[in-house]
Amino acid sequence: MTRTSTLEETGRVGGFARVALLVLALLLIIVSGLIMVSGPMLFRMGIIDLATAMGPVQAAAMWTAAAATGLGLVGLVLAFVGAKQRAGIVAVLVTALAAVMAGNMFGRNVSRADLPPIHDVQTDWALPVAFTEATLKEREKAHAVRVRDDAMIGEHEGRWSGMSFAEAQSKFYVDIAPQKMTGSVAQVTAGAAKAAERMGWTVTRTDPEAGVMEATYRSAWYELVHDIAVRVIPDGTGSRVDVRATSRMPGHDMGGNAALVKDMLGELLQVS
Repeated sequence: MTRTSTLEETGRVGGFARVALLVLALLLIIVSGLIMVSGPMLFRMGIIDLATAMGPVQAAAMWTAAAATGLGLVGLVLAFVGAKQRAGIVAVLVTALAAVMAGNMFGRNVSRADLPPIHDVQTDWALPVAFTEATLKEREKAHAVRVRDDAMIGEHEGRWSGMSFAEAQSKFYVDIAPQKMTGSVAQVTAGAAKAAERMGWTVTRTDPEAGVMEATYRSAWYELVHDIAVRVIPDGTGSRVDVRATSRMPGHDMGGNAALVKDMLGELLQVS
């Protein structure tokens, strides 16, 4: 066999390896996406619980995407060695897509470990926002976790173990606090209802004179239902707004309720 034919044979083998690696990486990206989507789907079908859907299932999707990233990098090296520009471009795109997917899921896992494992957030635990009896009955009918002003974090939750929800919130969500508004109680309450509707929440009750507004929010992926209560009281020449958001399911809310409280306060400033 001549030197030329040997090089050609080596090139064909290298080319086959590049293609095989990139195809496998693409397949793993697809599998990772399917695993990621299967978690919420299986949970909504009642086949697995929320902890499994958010934990092991998403971890499997993350590691599959990480494997695709590794294969893409190997394919990129082979393309560089073989001086194949087109293969190199494909390898970069595959690697970047897989890396973004893996990085996004890894970031969520890191956030889960860092966020306090609570499912109830409000602007002032010293003066709790109370849900109306109608909402509490609706939650009871849906077998929702009980709303407690003295809720505690259980054991085996790292540095958060044994803390009250109030204490854990104060250590992490330091920017959540009552909001002062210049409008009257009725005006601000009506504004809260308008803000909720603008954000796509379902307003379940509103009483401008009493300063009460309640709504529900259903998350897109897992279809988890959150109840939100807004309380508006007189404060000097204006009003004070307190907001509470709580899940209907127990366990880690991944910062969801804190985000809802902040969204309401921020949107209320926009509509007022």
